[in-house]
Amino acid sequence: MTRQNLLVGLIVGFLALIIIAAALVSLFPSGETKSASGETGPASVAFSQDDMKALAVDIAARIDGDAMAALQPGDENTTAFIAIREQLDAVRASNPNIVYIGTMRKTANATEYVVDTNYGSNSYATAIGDVYVPTENDTVFLAGFVEPSAETYTGISGYAPVRNSSGTVVGLVGIDTWSAVAPANMKALAADTAARIDGDAMAALQPGDENTTAFIAIRDQLDAVRASNNTITYAYTMRKAGDAVEYVVDVEYGSSKYAAAIGDPYAQSAADAVILTGFVKPCAGTYTDTVAYAPIKNSSGAFVGLVGVDAMVAAMQDV
Repeated sequence: MTRQNLLVGLIVGFLALIIIAAALVSLFPSGETKSASGETGPASVAFSQDDMKALAVDIAARIDGDAMAALQPGDENTTAFIAIREQLDAVRASNPNIVYIGTMRKTANATEYVVDTNYGSNSYATAIGDVYVPTENDTVFLAGFVEPSAETYTGISGYAPVRNSSGTVVGLVGIDTWSAVAPANMKALAADTAARIDGDAMAALQPGDENTTAFIAIRDQLDAVRASNNTITYAYTMRKAGDAVEYVVDVEYGSSKYAAAIGDPYAQSAADAVILTGFVKPCAGTYTDTVAYAPIKNSSGAFVGLVGVDAMVAAMQDV
């Protein structure tokens, strides 16, 4: 599964986010991506599992395993940590399909994050020592501590605009699932959820209002949607802020350290045609997330952790 937090939850997390958030892209043979509104953007190249494994192996071989193994909680501002983080970020910058890179290591009873490429630039990023407890679904991930491995997940997200009492669009609601739910069903569920949200109340929310009655009411509403649809893994609302996009109500707020707060920015890219369409009309996107892992060794050849690489390609389905 994707190690990324949010949306991270997506996500991401997927994250998702993640995960939520997430890089969203429509793949067309002509070499361009196109949104439901007809806008075009740069094309995305799909990675096979073998491609991802090879990339993870290459990255792992470049990481100083001794330096990584020596990192302790609180070392996020040290030269060693920054060097590894910048190394990971350079890989992501040179591969536009790569949405997340991070390193982890085993502990006595779990695994823990070490270097998150988003640390220092994203409020959802993990710090050294943040714990992840593997589940029975993590066999491929755990194999990555010993040999290169990869797995692919498919998910669908639905988006629909949220309006105030005057009918003006004040944001959108997003719903994520990892199961084979039809895009038409996701689109309909997003539209129904958006219609139930008090747009005036949402538009009035400001940073710091997370404990207000208005915020809690919307969050509980999103949580009820998730609870009544066992395929839904994440729900949230967003709004435009000038040329940017920001989170408003995250269903995970108060129950996850990675949850978005009001006003937390969403980093847009040229691949976000699907989610941006959701500010105008209900839409749905199908996303494929391929994750690869490879072991990191120290100078003696001993395993000291792994590196994980996430890539996401989306096929827009407007139904």
